[in-house]
Amino acid sequence: MSTLTGKIIISTRPLTEDDSIKNHLTAKGAYVLDFPMIKTCGVELTVEQTSILRAINEYEWIVFTSKNGVIHFYKQLNELNIDEKVTARTKIAVIGKSTGEEVLKHNKSPYLISSEKTSEDLLAEIQKEIKPCDKVLLALGELAEDKLEKGLVHRCIVHRINVYKTIELEYTSNDVIDRIRDDNYQMILFTSPSGFRNFNRIMLANNISSNIRAACIGKTTEMELLKNNCSPLVVSPKSDAESFANEIEKYLASPSSSK
Repeated sequence: MSTLTGKIIISTRPLTEDDSIKNHLTAKGAYVLDFPMIKTCGVELTVEQTSILRAINEYEWIVFTSKNGVIHFYKQLNELNIDEKVTARTKIAVIGKSTGEEVLKHNKSPYLISSEKTSEDLLAEIQKEIKPCDKVLLALGELAEDKLEKGLVHRCIVHRINVYKTIELEYTSNDVIDRIRDDNYQMILFTSPSGFRNFNRIMLANNISSNIRAACIGKTTEMELLKNNCSPLVVSPKSDAESFANEIEKYLASPSSSK
């Protein structure tokens, strides 16, 4: 019997057709409850952004920092009737294994997959590869920081387009909220700062102020939790779903886990 059999885990991740983290946890016997905090959707492109995409074959690099960036970038190419093959000679740089796997779905292998998890890490790696005359396109979400832009602007020709936006979901009452209030769960999962911010807002609105048992991916999400006086019990050193599920299983199987 798996150490996660019968364990109740609450996932705040956006709903997707193929939630690899949820799949790994349920395969280990856990009961995963969906409690999505955000959803993403494409943005309406400006005239300038449309012009950039129509000239995408002029770029030496396209940079993605998230799976959602890849999904919505290619959706926008499709909406503009731009053949994906025009990027055949373009180098793709990404953060994380899952983002790279999303690129592979479009018959394109990433040239650079950052070995770490932050924009600073990717910046340090891509700076070693780009040339001063290179044109670099950043395909990001509206909430993404500007660290990549600032780090590249003096080294090459860089443009940014926001290909998706994040929308906070609203809950007035919910069975999962009641479960959290009653402390009837083992772990709550967070994979983005924006997801935790909305979760925190909803908890405050429901007068729930007790400490939660949290697990998160990445330094950026961890910092958001710590900033709000929430110390995660699990912080995955890797961003892929299998590693995250294994870290959660290891913690819940340890003597320090009482639930």
